[in-house]
Formats: sequence, C-alpha cells, structure tokens
Amino acid sequence: MKIVSFPHYTCGGLLCDILNNTFSPIGANGGIESIAHDLGKIGDTDTVLVDFDVSVFFKRLRENPTDKWLGTHCWLGNDDCNRFEKLVNVTVTSHRSKLYRWLRSYHLYFSKSVEFANLSKMECIDKQRETAKNYTISFLPINHPNVINLEFADVVDNKQSFKSLAGVDYQKHLDRWRTINSFLYTENIWNNELSLRFYEAEVELVSGKYYVYE
Repeated sequence: MKIVSFPHYTCGGLLCDILNNTFSPIGANGGIESIAHDLGKIGDTDTVLVDFDVSVFFKRLRENPTDKWLGTHCWLGNDDCNRFEKLVNVTVTSHRSKLYRWLRSYHLYFSKSVEFANLSKMECIDKQRETAKNYTISFLPINHPNVINLEFADVVDNKQSFKSLAGVDYQKHLDRWRTINSFLYTENIWNNELSLRFYEAEVELVSGKYYVYE
C-alpha cells in the first residue's frame, strides 16, 4: 500500500494526482476530485485525526485494492508503518504551514458555510478567531524508514523537498493548484484580516486570555 496522509486542506488531492500521474477535475469547493485521494478517508477534523479505528481504516484499504497512491486524513504515527510500502506524511508544524492551511480552509469552505452566514462584523471576527485555533495544532512527522515527511509549506512554496518527491512532470499540476489558491500568493498574505485572526488566535492560546482590541 502506498499512502498519502494529510490533514484536510493540505493538498492531498494534488499530491495523489502527481504521484499517480493523473489529472483529476476540480470540484465546486476548489478541491481536486481524485477518487484515489478519498479512498483512505474514514473521518475528518479541523484539527488532526489521531484517534480513529485502525481496523476500519485497513478494512477500507482491503476493500479497495490498488497499486495507486491513496489518501487519508488519519495521522498514522501510532500504527505499524511496516504495513505500508511507502507513506508520504504531509506535516503541518511550521507557522507558515499552519497559516496556509487556515487560509485555504476559510476561503474554500468556511466562507461559504452556513455557520458563517448572517453574522455581524464582530460576530464573524470572533467566529474566525475561534475557528482558527483549530488550525494551530501540528500534524507531526513520523520517524520510520518507509515514511517521507513533507511539510505543507514546502509544497505551497515549491521547495526542493517537494520537487524531489514530485519528479519532473509536475508543473502543470502545481500551476493549476496555484491558480485555484491564488489567495496564498498575494503580497499582503501575512498582514490581511484572516491572517490577523490567526495571530490573535495564537495570542489567546498562549496567554490564556481573550484578545482585547485597543
């Protein structure tokens, strides 16, 4: 089995397409609708999916035998990684990665969701800050010879670690992904309102106090 493990909104569909040499369609939510990237999914969470039924996960894989790379939101660091031929583990440990993930999730999902509809300005700010707290949690590396740990920000920023994994024929995939996620490449990304909500969420978590506007 070849697995891509990733928390949601960290380009699992992109990686499965690149590794499987497929070019899947784009869904209404801006995500890549790859069958392979859904086959190992048995749950999801805004944070990280550490607690899950391992037997259900492997039953799902047995029911879908294939030599393709399959995606899952499960963090597999507590499992026997010898079961996998290869595992690409998309880590989210840096501030940059966490912010990128928050921005993707908000632009592609939360901004269109019922829970954010019809809120006043201040209600929306409070809701954004509380939701952003879920995205401060790390998706950790896994120390095992069968595992390739790839930081999410390295994919977004097209770093060498991503290039080495992707091979030579990946640019068309990344170009399309960058177009869909153009909000990650704006000049003011570190100083826009959604990024400020993320910083405020971090302040509240570190200080244990609610953020106070001056």
